[in-house]
This record gives sequence, structure tokens and C-alpha cells, in this order.
Amino acid sequence: MDAQTLHANYEAREKAHAELRALVDEFAGKEMTAEARETETRLLDAIADYDGRVKRGVEAIRASESVSALMAGLRGTGSKKRTQDKLAEAASKLRSLGLNEGLTFAPETRVLDTATGSNVIPRTLFGQLLAEAVERSTVMRSGASILTTSGGESIDFTVVTGRASAGIVAENANIPESTPATVQRSVGAFKYAYASVVSTEFVQDQALDLVGFLVGDAGPALGHGMGEHFLIGTGNGQPTGILTSAPDADATWTEGAKDNTVSDALIDLFYELPSSYRGNAVFIVSDRTAAAMRKLKDGNGQYLWQSALTAGAPDTFNGKPVATDVAVPDDKVLFGDLSKYKVRLAGPLRVERSVDARFTSDQIVYRFIQRADGLLVDERAAKVLTVTP
Repeated sequence: MDAQTLHANYEAREKAHAELRALVDEFAGKEMTAEARETETRLLDAIADYDGRVKRGVEAIRASESVSALMAGLRGTGSKKRTQDKLAEAASKLRSLGLNEGLTFAPETRVLDTATGSNVIPRTLFGQLLAEAVERSTVMRSGASILTTSGGESIDFTVVTGRASAGIVAENANIPESTPATVQRSVGAFKYAYASVVSTEFVQDQALDLVGFLVGDAGPALGHGMGEHFLIGTGNGQPTGILTSAPDADATWTEGAKDNTVSDALIDLFYELPSSYRGNAVFIVSDRTAAAMRKLKDGNGQYLWQSALTAGAPDTFNGKPVATDVAVPDDKVLFGDLSKYKVRLAGPLRVERSVDARFTSDQIVYRFIQRADGLLVDERAAKVLTVTP
């Protein structure tokens, strides 16, 4: 639930409360009619419902602010010694886990660096693993909004499917009402889990980087699992992916079409997205489609694809970043503002240790569990072009 939706629910709650107060004042000192009692019950139920929505909305906004701080901090310049101390502490906890014991790792509060004035956070186990997961998920890496919550209860979002409009009204004429077309949807929490098997000697050897190994092992596994669903998830027993939610574009080309037909369709796709979303929009395609886009030229023979000039920056097509993902079908091209896709991380990262599962081979199993879900909250922010067979 965003701030605008939270405000709308609060306003509706206050309106219902005012109606209830007026009803009570009207029947003060006398018996309510049956109709009045029905109205009273309806208003009380509505107020309780709005109270629940407001409470969940406040939690969602606070969580979103905390994870924004986390992600900004991951790119900061925290104290090297503090970082090493935190990682050493995490490694010590991982090594000392006893039978049926577990750990949870959650985002830390950022602190102000008084020397530089910048906000920084050390790269702890949670931070490192989240960074690895984000890197492996095209949707998260390309700008999705990430929020964290303490639990996995459903969070309501008002999904915008169409915009409001204004028109000319004659003098003294009634002004018609116009509101955005919306639907109510919610995000829950699907459990993503991964087990990493290491030898007892590996864990006992203090010279080896246990945290680094586990992060490099579990981070990509969780990132790949979540990342695929954030792209093409069906919403049935898994998150609803952005390719599944985004509306179909009018633009298309026929399979095997010539270069100018393909480039014209991609330009049409660009302008199908409202201008307010084009500024942050990116293309997400398969490797095969990216290869075809890379060969396209304009009328002067200049490539429309431009390779990044700095390390880590994305390549661009017609001035917009391009990301590739093996999960995207070859006949699909997504163009959209991924900040309108919400990734919800529910609860802390759980890490549990078992020496029984691989007892005969003297190995230790570390189990990583993170609950997550995703939802496109503004369907005007993305379009999907489908290549015609």
C-alpha cells in the first residue's frame, strides 16, 4: 500500500466515523430504529476494516523506507574494521550453532558517519546475501521497489489499471467525477529455501571464509529462484511476475521480419508507454532478442544499440537501458518502469544448521530460508510486445 492509498483509506475511515457520530447524536436518549441499528453495525464494521488497512499500510511504508536505507547503504563506504567485525561475528555464530538451533539475520539500522556526513551500513551476512540475490534477479537489479516486513501477513495494494481524465465543463454545469481505474490486490509471502552442504573441516578451519562461501552459494540460489518468478511467475502458488501482469502492447513484428520492421515496432513500443513512465523505463529481453536488437541501425547506418562506456553500466537501445534474462521467452519484449513492481521480503533471513542429515559423511548442512512475494502495482507502467508467429 503506497502513501496515496493509505491516505485514501484514512479519509474513508474518518468519513465513516463522522457518520457514526452523527447517527449516535441523532438517537441520543432514545431507542434506535431497526434501520438505524443496521447502519450502526455497517459503520462499525467499515471502521474496523479501515483500521486494519491503515495499520498494514503504515507497516508497509515503514518497511519500504527501511529497505531503501539498506539498499543505499549497501552502496556506501562503511568502516572496514566494523564490517570485518560484523562478518566475523556472523561466522562465529554460524560455526557455533547447536542441534535444533537457528539464527535470523535482518537489515540493520544505518548510522551517520560524522566524519563524512554520509549514511553507511556494514556489509553483514544479510546485506551480502541480499546484494547477491539482487544481482541475480533482473527485476530487482533493474529498479524494482523492495520492502521488508516483520511477518508474512497479506498486504493490500490498490493496483492502478487506468488513469482519470478531465474534460471541458460548461458554465454552471455539473462537473463529472473521474477516478483512476483500480483493483484491489495483495501480496503474501512464498517460502524460498536453499540448503548448502559443507565439510566439518571447512567449518572448523578459521582461516577459511565461511560467510563468503555461504553467501556466494546461497545468495545466487535464492536470487535465481525469486528472480524468475518476479519476471514470469503465474501468481498460482508463486509471485505474479511483471511479464504476467503487464498489459499487451499494440506494437509487434512478425517472426523473421526485416530489420526496419523490428526497429519500427520497438520505437512504437517505446511510445505506447505514457511519458511519465518512460524516464525510468528499461527493456528486458532474452539473449536471442538482444542479439537481434544489437544489429539494428537507423537511416544513417548508426547502430541503435550502444554499449556501456563504464564498467557496471547497462547497454542501451535507443537511449534506454537493456537487461537480459534467460527466463524471458524469445517472443517477448518488456518495456517498463520497474519501480512500480513491488518486491516484498517477509521476515528475516533464517539460517539453520544440521549435523544429522549428513552424519555418515561428516558434513554440515546450512539451511537458508527467505519469504518473498512480488506485484506490479501500476499496470500503466509496463508494456509487453509479443512477436507474431
